[in-house]
Amino acid sequence: MKSKFTGAGFARDSTLYWSCVAVLGVAGLVIDSPYILHVFILAFIWSILVASWDLVLGYAGIFNYAQLVFFAVGAYASAMVSIYAGLTPLLAMVFAAGVGAVAGILIALPCLRLRGEYVALFTFAVHLALPPIIQQGREIGMGGNTGLLGIPWVNIFGYLVTPLDKQTWFFLALVVASACIYVIYFAILRRKTGLAFVALRDADDFAQSLGINAYRTKLLAFVISATFTAIAGALYAHYTTVLTPKILGTEFFLMAMVMLAIGGMGRFPGAILGTFIVVIGNELLRSFDEYRLLLLGVAIVLTILFLPNGLVSFADRTRRGGILPFSGGKRATAKGVQSPG
Repeated sequence: MKSKFTGAGFARDSTLYWSCVAVLGVAGLVIDSPYILHVFILAFIWSILVASWDLVLGYAGIFNYAQLVFFAVGAYASAMVSIYAGLTPLLAMVFAAGVGAVAGILIALPCLRLRGEYVALFTFAVHLALPPIIQQGREIGMGGNTGLLGIPWVNIFGYLVTPLDKQTWFFLALVVASACIYVIYFAILRRKTGLAFVALRDADDFAQSLGINAYRTKLLAFVISATFTAIAGALYAHYTTVLTPKILGTEFFLMAMVMLAIGGMGRFPGAILGTFIVVIGNELLRSFDEYRLLLLGVAIVLTILFLPNGLVSFADRTRRGGILPFSGGKRATAKGVQSPG
């Protein structure tokens, strides 16, 4: 298949991607502000979650709204085994990835019997059901409303990485995030598996007629997405060293939605771009704490109206003749770019 999605285009985009990672690495050496480093660390962690959600929602077309459930499962699993079982944080993260995969299977199995909005309703119901479980989970070591405290610091070959060691955390989060994002967007989505996701999203019946097993492929999308999201949760737990049910709250969910909507679903690097914009913007709006959620909601509405495919579509829309919604510019069709009418 001749496509910039694979072949020469793959090599070019891969080189560009690692060049951007290298630039961020150099920035980490230059930046001496703990606060700025903290913002970047949060952006790296969030980028894993949003990229994982982009895989299942943007590329596979599955309306999964339980993504933060996988994040919480990974965070609590890693924290609890490191606190109560004495597992080192790095091994605990690997364990959390496995628990996340299992959670992905358990949620995916009933979802695969549903379609469209019913998947969204079911997964969102799961999202709403988990906070009460955590709040009542003090007896099993989940901390309840007080929170799970005293989560061990990351230990790298005997070197303890404390939350105050922002520069080391910067590079740790950068390495983990860049590796996870590369696997998602390049090792998975640019191979046969990723093409199967997109085929089922765009033409389910036709894809199945070509021999693609819809059940197995969608289950795989759930599991991959849940696994990487659990890794993000585990990384977050050991960075903050405290977990509360707040990670399943409205603010976290809305932020993740805004990141996807602003960047653009199913269009790399839209999700990553949206993550950095929202994380940095959210920090800039700290002084307007009472209105942050309102502003995030407004951002979603404006993006849907003016850039329904996210910021990555901005260049395409301006090139086709207009930025405003319903602007009479040219539109892309299966046969190429044609004038409306």
